[in-house]
Amino acid sequence: MKSFACSILLLMLFLGVAVLEARQSTVYASVVSTKLFVVGAPNPQTGLFYQKTSDDTLWQHTGRNNIRAFGVDVHTPSKGNVLCIASGNGVHQSVDGGKTWKITTGWRITEVLSVAIDPRAAKTLYCSTPYGVYKTTDGGTTWNERTNGMGTIFVQTVLIDRNNPERLYCATEEGVYRSEDGAGTWKKTGLHVGGVRSLAQHPVNSDVLFVGTDDFGIYATTNGGKYWEKMAAGLDHVAFYTMVFDPTNPDVMYAGGYITGVYKSVDGGKSWQRMNDGLTNLNVHAIAVDPTNGNRVYAGTMFGGIFKSENGGATWRYAGLSGAQVWTMTVQPF
Repeated sequence: MKSFACSILLLMLFLGVAVLEARQSTVYASVVSTKLFVVGAPNPQTGLFYQKTSDDTLWQHTGRNNIRAFGVDVHTPSKGNVLCIASGNGVHQSVDGGKTWKITTGWRITEVLSVAIDPRAAKTLYCSTPYGVYKTTDGGTTWNERTNGMGTIFVQTVLIDRNNPERLYCATEEGVYRSEDGAGTWKKTGLHVGGVRSLAQHPVNSDVLFVGTDDFGIYATTNGGKYWEKMAAGLDHVAFYTMVFDPTNPDVMYAGGYITGVYKSVDGGKSWQRMNDGLTNLNVHAIAVDPTNGNRVYAGTMFGGIFKSENGGATWRYAGLSGAQVWTMTVQPF
């Protein structure tokens, strides 16, 4: 009888380990630089780095070396086979999980700040640049400028609505623009401040969006951008470069920016609290939450590498890429 019970226990332990392994996620980080440049010294490795969530401080590199990687997007339905990097010399794309790469944009499109892949059509991509938004529907063979209706063309980031791929939002120097026709035309939303640096959309209610700005703090809308409200309770800073929802609990949000460390909200962004225990670099430019484990949170810093929390931001520890200037991060459930 004891032998049978031990066998059952071993089987349960084995199945438990198998489930944990099956729920491994992949973390991606776009890196502008991995240390300060020194005249005469070899260039530091930059570009796209990735790891499994169990890899602790070990990171792998994929794509070209020595590119300034401002953004990354991963096509989740393909389980990461389709990857795109937004870089100083254009949009880099892989369709085989990062084994091979190509630059899809020509010499006219450079300084790409973000890239977004349509989750329903992997060959449809958008990218943002200091001189507008560009779109391709053939996987990058041809790109077309899409700035009709914009009063400014410096676009920090572009976001595809999670429920309607024809609806897009973009963050610009004069506020947030919205398109209802796949970037064919744009219309300015009701946000009355500029210098928008980040956009975050609610995991369930797509009419709820938050933005982080350079000088005016955090604003939110509950009606797709018609009206916006400033969210200031608990915030002691005004420059926010990254905002994310916890995909497992939409009431939980994180925000970071210039010397802010990490702010956390547990009431849908109404109030905020700093969560910096163990975070030795407070210049936070990227935050990402594991969609398979909401307690696992990553913070990418400016010249301080990456930090990781396993308890929803209560405490942080160093997680690799020493000295890296991390621009964007995402965690994918595969």
